[in-house]
Amino acid sequence: MLRLLVLLASCLQLQLSSAALVDPLFIRVPTGSIKPTGWALDQANVQASGLAGHLRDFDSYVNGSIWMEGGSIEYSEMHESAPYWFNGMVALAFQLQDARLIGQVQTFLDWTLDNQQDDGWLGPEPFVDDAPEPRLVWPRYLLLLGLVQYAEADANQTERIVDAMHKFVTAVHDIFANNTQGDPSLGFQYDYQYVRWEEMLYSLQWLHDNYPRGQESQLIETMQLVRNAGFSWKDDWFTTDIFPKTAPALANLTMQTHGVNTGEALKSEALAYRFTSDSSDIDSTWERIDLVYTYHGRESGTFAADEHIAGLDPSRGTELCAIVEQIFSLATVYGILGIFYDWWSHQYDQQVNQVWAQDMDPFPWVNNGPNSNVFGFEPNYPCCTVNHPAAYPKFWMHNFFTRQNSSLVHALFGPSLYAGTLAGDNVVTVAVDTLYPFSTTLDYTISASKSFDFHIRVPGWAQTNLSTISIAGSEPISLEPDSLNLHTVNVPPGVTKLQLYLDAQIQVIPRYNGSVAITRGPLNYALEVTFNKTSAPGLRSQQALSDAETLFPNAPASFFTTTDNHTLDNTLLPTSEWRLAIDPSTINFVDRTQTTTVLPQYIWAPDSQPVSMTVSACQIEWGLINGTAAPPPAGPNACIGDKFETKLVPFAAARLRLGEIPLMA
Repeated sequence: MLRLLVLLASCLQLQLSSAALVDPLFIRVPTGSIKPTGWALDQANVQASGLAGHLRDFDSYVNGSIWMEGGSIEYSEMHESAPYWFNGMVALAFQLQDARLIGQVQTFLDWTLDNQQDDGWLGPEPFVDDAPEPRLVWPRYLLLLGLVQYAEADANQTERIVDAMHKFVTAVHDIFANNTQGDPSLGFQYDYQYVRWEEMLYSLQWLHDNYPRGQESQLIETMQLVRNAGFSWKDDWFTTDIFPKTAPALANLTMQTHGVNTGEALKSEALAYRFTSDSSDIDSTWERIDLVYTYHGRESGTFAADEHIAGLDPSRGTELCAIVEQIFSLATVYGILGIFYDWWSHQYDQQVNQVWAQDMDPFPWVNNGPNSNVFGFEPNYPCCTVNHPAAYPKFWMHNFFTRQNSSLVHALFGPSLYAGTLAGDNVVTVAVDTLYPFSTTLDYTISASKSFDFHIRVPGWAQTNLSTISIAGSEPISLEPDSLNLHTVNVPPGVTKLQLYLDAQIQVIPRYNGSVAITRGPLNYALEVTFNKTSAPGLRSQQALSDAETLFPNAPASFFTTTDNHTLDNTLLPTSEWRLAIDPSTINFVDRTQTTTVLPQYIWAPDSQPVSMTVSACQIEWGLINGTAAPPPAGPNACIGDKFETKLVPFAAARLRLGEIPLMA
């Protein structure tokens, strides 16, 4: 790791210029330049035709938000519901070129910009009775993220959006320069603003990089003011001495233990490094990633945080919003520093070992409600209802980066199409035909008007001596990744075809209490538990309804119904035995990718994936704690029945599952 950091620091020093910001190593390409294809396009359409694409039609916290013309409700003093929705929906709308969704986000855009105040302030406060004092900047962080994407995706709107953003930055600069931004003592909404300052830096840096308009000094000073007024994640949390190594008790929960705040803060010092040039900000970035994933991580790629960080017990959950935010944060860190450290219903919390999805009494979460793992409309709280649409689109928009504007980096894999112009008016398209992550073969068709360097990130799990690339049908050659894990191909003018093969091996990884997790390449596998589903009208979050009625008593009565008549809550109860242990030496990989050309429209449905595993299993003694599976019993475990063959499937395909599995004797 030290060698990588030294190499990284030397690379970043080369990026320093007379500009006041350190250049990011890689540059994210504009929203809309990358479009999902293949199974990813199917998933985008599922999202557009499901809950995400219809929130504007019926969800009172979006359709009736005070951010909408005539709106009269919010679920909390945070005033964040419609900004969350806008931030996620812009990218999806333009990635799909969906006229209905584009119309939704444009209506929001027009109302917001047309009603900007003379001093630059954006938002609904002039039109509501309970406008917070002092002005609350937090939800505008989300608004700006959506505006950045919109300005990139629609050239007809770019100038007016940039105009509005610069006016707003002037207002924000004055607020923080005069120390009138509020502090945590004024309420939890200001406490969230205090710890989430990095979200504002992202948009300020985008303006500085793309449309500074001579305001570089003001933009950088605003970055410094916002950071200095916020919580120091670097000095006061993400250190070996301070950061919790286990799940904190209820009495010790703070804004810092909050999972979504943790996910967002992963990128804070990487963003700060751009205006500090302080290498300790880079060190802090790697240290916090190491701390979070060492002490709270999951082999599925996320970390445990059922509202608050939750340790290594696989019965504890992870909030959907925390997953959404870590996708964005880790992609942002990669763009700046150049290294990765090795739907109609949703859940609020997902468990690695999830043996049912139902109301639980008692429940395993530290402070979330009993229905937090039900697949529903607003399980526990509506923040994930309005924020979940951002996950896939933010992933897709980070598939490709440019490097010094003259070369292209393929960073995040999946079926996609890039179309853009590199330096020197080099018009480039890259079509990626692949079943990845189910297959680890990627076929590229590249068209370019001039030659350029095409960089492919080689994942840490790929065995580089066995991973290969074939250029224009030639004999495959071994990959030769550089210090940034990039393999480079010089692409000539015209059309070039490449085939990349990434070698993936099955790994059995020791986990909590002597259990194991099973991975192969980019996929984490879980033991599938079959289930029976029962449905009921979508239950609304009672906490949010109570807060909304207090804050907005004059909102229409239809906004306060206890259930939603557009959606269903789905309870899943197991129909197969889950108290199982396995013998990892019997794992057999079942691969149908060579005979699969088209994947089902919803790839995460049961039996839809072209890959799986079989393994020998048996029933063992395994009890319950707090309404769910107890921690995996330490092995080796005696079988209490005959051994049999069972199935492991990609983690996301198993609604009920064991992701960290005990070992049999």
